[in-house]
Amino acid sequence: MSKRYLVGHPGTGKTTRLTDRLTELVSSGVRPDRILILVPQESHAQRFQAAFERMREMARASARPGLPRERAAAPEIHTFFGLTQRHVGLFFPLIASRAGFSDARREPVWMNVEAAQYFLDRIAAPHAGHFEDLRMPHTRLLVQILDDLNRAATTGFALEELADRLASAWHGAESRRHAYRRVQEIALAFRRFCLQHTLVDFSLGVELFRMHLLTAGFYRAYLAARYRHVLADNVEEAAPVIHDLLCLLLETCESAVIVEDDPGGFRVKLGAEPGSVRAVREACDAVEHVADARLQADAPDSPSRFGQALMQTIVARERRASLRSSAVEVLRSADGSPMRYWATMVQAAAERAGMLIRSGVQANQIAIVAPVVEDVLRFELEERLKAHGAGVHAVRPSRPLHDQPLVRALVTFARLGHPRWGQPVAAQELARALTLAISDLDVVRAQIIADAARRSAGSADIATLPLLDDAALWSRVGPQFRERYVALQEWLWQAAECGAQDAPLDVFWQTFAAEVLTRPGFVLNQDSDSALMCNKLIASARAFREVLGQANLLPAALPTAEVAVLGLGPKPDAAETIDIGLAYIIALTQNVLAAEYVPERSPEVLPDQVLLVPAYTYLTGDYRSRYQFWLDVNATSWHERFYQPLTHPYVLSRGWRPGARWTDDDEQRAGRELLARMVGGLAFRCSDRVYLAASELNVAGQEETGMLAQALQRLEIIGERMEDAR
Repeated sequence: MSKRYLVGHPGTGKTTRLTDRLTELVSSGVRPDRILILVPQESHAQRFQAAFERMREMARASARPGLPRERAAAPEIHTFFGLTQRHVGLFFPLIASRAGFSDARREPVWMNVEAAQYFLDRIAAPHAGHFEDLRMPHTRLLVQILDDLNRAATTGFALEELADRLASAWHGAESRRHAYRRVQEIALAFRRFCLQHTLVDFSLGVELFRMHLLTAGFYRAYLAARYRHVLADNVEEAAPVIHDLLCLLLETCESAVIVEDDPGGFRVKLGAEPGSVRAVREACDAVEHVADARLQADAPDSPSRFGQALMQTIVARERRASLRSSAVEVLRSADGSPMRYWATMVQAAAERAGMLIRSGVQANQIAIVAPVVEDVLRFELEERLKAHGAGVHAVRPSRPLHDQPLVRALVTFARLGHPRWGQPVAAQELARALTLAISDLDVVRAQIIADAARRSAGSADIATLPLLDDAALWSRVGPQFRERYVALQEWLWQAAECGAQDAPLDVFWQTFAAEVLTRPGFVLNQDSDSALMCNKLIASARAFREVLGQANLLPAALPTAEVAVLGLGPKPDAAETIDIGLAYIIALTQNVLAAEYVPERSPEVLPDQVLLVPAYTYLTGDYRSRYQFWLDVNATSWHERFYQPLTHPYVLSRGWRPGARWTDDDEQRAGRELLARMVGGLAFRCSDRVYLAASELNVAGQEETGMLAQALQRLEIIGERMEDAR
């Protein structure tokens, strides 16, 4: 049997061929549990699980030989990191001692990124003064140190090399090199902390896999006996350590089908290195370049042709050409001139999206893509699309949990429900929480209720939610809101009386949501987005509690001065310990806890919602759309990396030559290559039409002309407006 490598554009049927191969293997009598399927994220895994379940249904219906019976073993389907975690856990007793764990007999405690940030914060906080000249939030310091740890693990260099590698991309003051050395010291201290307490974060899990499994003879024998057939999707998004694993598998398996998207490799900041996948390609028996029917000479005009032409123009910087295409349109002002103001651009995009919806296009077939999605963009689009009967499904995976208004409200209710914490809330905080929890309650009425609660409490802040019996108050606010306020007040009072506040915080929130917030008249009764955010917060709090409990590490109280900055009440001295729930609240309030680290696809977009998403997230989430709107095409953020002074995706890569210097030319080349892959990836994921929107002044009122705008100027687009969109 052959080991094939398929490479081609997105949308050319490569993943379908993988699922067909799975069906072929199982139908031919191959044991399903001898098949390994590797995917970049969970949404991809669901496709293969669904294909296997269909085969089971066929087996039950027809009892045909060769098809898997209901109780038959299933193929192993893993994300790239999921496999490393599973195998490190399986062989941990064999590798724990040599890896340096202080107690090799203990089970490892796997940390998600939030727990990792929490413990790293305890190590990094005393060193915060060394990074003051960088003028960035403390939370970004934590994220960048974790990023450095992850890159060292996935790439394969020692943490002791970190400072020198980072210094190779710096040409300024010596103080920055001191900061790099401090980052290296913090990273090493965090690693020692993990080894001491048998904690395993992403970076340590990958390092254990790379250093102690991939090089071990017993593990190679296990791979050879266990996995006879390999299917791998989107390997260009994998880190080099996964490419090393695939090369090992290809040595011993009977058959393999490996798939690469071109253009791809968007997860650069998560460790992806498209260049290192060449070793996997060379280890296969045959390489097949999958043809793209959308680019054939006799094929109808499509965004794919536009994407291919734009990619070529970006790479060949001096190339000038014209593209006659009905699949792309530049949005302009009513008089045909370029739009000057950012708000005008957003309005034009919303109006054109509305025209599509009125013409019969389903709203969720439209994606509005921008290099960065801020609250102001979401608000503007929501307001303008209301007139067309459409909502906005915004995906912003990097946004901290505490930036979500509903999360802030739930934190407020948790503080009111735990008076022993000594964390009263201000009247303004209560007003915001009531507005978000109670349907149709506006800010003015909520503030009236909150002020009455403050007067009833007899202090500047509110420790518990008081009973408000003033008939004049409810006559002024509205009698319908009295019943809902009483429901909140009684539940919080009864919870305290019955000991519910002694339950873990995630259980407190889960019960509160189920017994109060899902009732008619409350936020979770009809708002599915709010329900998802609530579930996300509960899952985050549960994972935090479980890690601290399994590791037997009680959280330490923060100094009084530090919690005062957070707007919380004074706490005991830092030597004392505090409730895990309060520790979670404090960490959440500090934005220590990330909403996401690896961008995952969010739940499906509802039919009446337009997708609003950053370009990077659209690509890594593997979305597909009939119509795309590219906003802010003048912006430099399409190709420029975010300001991350303490990490660097390229000098921390496997392809980097030790001792080399990163220059401005290198930065420009890397930005140009990534931009070409991004615009190509977007266009190949759009079936009908791309709309380009730009404004002379950005949202901050400044002029910008980035690489994308320059390439579009060189690629003169001669398009035709759709008749139904006039």
